[in-house]
Amino acid sequence: MEKVRYWVDRCILLVTCTLTVFLVAGAIWQVFTRFVLQNPSVFTEEVLRFSFIWVGLLGASYAFGVKEHIALTFLMSKWKHAKDKKAAELIIEVTVLVFMIVVFIIGGTQLMLASMTQTSPVLGLPMGYVYAALPLSGLLSVYYIVTNRLMARKEAARGRDAA
Repeated sequence: MEKVRYWVDRCILLVTCTLTVFLVAGAIWQVFTRFVLQNPSVFTEEVLRFSFIWVGLLGASYAFGVKEHIALTFLMSKWKHAKDKKAAELIIEVTVLVFMIVVFIIGGTQLMLASMTQTSPVLGLPMGYVYAALPLSGLLSVYYIVTNRLMARKEAARGRDAA
């Protein structure tokens, strides 16, 4: 399980880091063409917008997976006792799990499929490709919730065995 998790993490980081570098380079290009060449690049804005959607959703899934999502760290810091933290963590995980399944996976898949015939104005790209970030992010978040829970149980079992 740890090896699969390692490779999932690496793939997400590779994609998000590459897209982030692309976002910076594209923004620089957009500014250069607009202010220096006085002829703004037509496609850059749309490409950057779509890339930003993918970076944001994949990055949020990864942050949730490594338990560094801002909402999680904020809420968890408010609890003093270990039992309260465990209960809060479980409530958060179940809430996020249900939300990810219903909104991101089911709703995102419906949106993705419904928009495959709609194309973006400049690139002519099927909008379903852009919206595919929703179900993918939902699947990754569900994967992280499940693996985090399984790894926590495994670690707790090791702790009991050592005691």
